[in-house]
Parts: sequence; C-alpha cells; structure tokens
Amino acid sequence: NVYADICPDPQTTSLQWGAPPAPWQDNPYSPNRPQGDEKTTFFQANILKAGMGQGVVCVYETSEGRFSIWWQVRVRLPSPLETQWVSDFGGYSCQQSLGECTFTTIRR
Repeated sequence: NVYADICPDPQTTSLQWGAPPAPWQDNPYSPNRPQGDEKTTFFQANILKAGMGQGVVCVYETSEGRFSIWWQVRVRLPSPLETQWVSDFGGYSCQQSLGECTFTTIRR
C-alpha cells in the first residue's frame, strides 16, 4: 500500500510535549532530544536513500536548538518533477513548509 505522508506537526501532535508520535522515534544521531516548546517549528524533511528510500528524518527548530525524529519505512524516491525535494548526499531534502514536504511511504 502507498500513502502520502508529512512530518508530524509540532503544534498538533504529541511533539508539543516532546514525544514523537508513533511510528516516529527519537533520532539517536540528533544533537538534541525532542522538547515540548510552544515555539517549535518544522525546519526540514530528509528522505534517506539506500537503493530504495529507507526512511524519513524530520528536523525541528526550538529555542534550544534543533532536534530530529525518524521513521524507518520504505519511501518512494522523489521524481525530478517534485521540485520541493533536492537531491543531496545520502538522499533528498525539503526545506519548504511542512505541508509541501509530502513524501510517499510504501507499507505492507
């Protein structure tokens, strides 16, 4: 099954109190842990590439710095027509608004 998804909204999900909503998890490589901060904003989304897309990382900005969460899921790699996604080392990044950084997950 194929689904269009976006990163969790830090104002309307459990991120508002510092907990990634399932199936998202703390990114162990994030410089900071998720924090409940009313000023948290979405910063960027990254599709991790390893052959076929293997996950998504969502980065947020708070008054204390940035943190990220990730979801290990198969992801369709963006086409060249999806100009919001820019190819970079290891995958793709989107620095548009939360709603514009839509990605497609492939779940069984």
